[in-house]
Amino acid sequence: MLIAYYFYQKNQNEEFVRWGDSIHTVNTEILKENDIEYKIENDKVYIPKSSLRKATFCCS
Repeated sequence: MLIAYYFYQKNQNEEFVRWGDSIHTVNTEILKENDIEYKIENDKVYIPKSSLRKATFCCS
């Protein structure tokens, strides 16, 4: 149980980085298909820093 809580907390504090120029130039369906979490703020797409390599490999 403690291990699950540790990973939950780690994900909550994870840094997100901008991916692409805007929501209009990023194919979020590919991110979904590859199980890459993302969030959208002010028409910009952000992904977890830990997923940057995976996103570069599959989505660029």
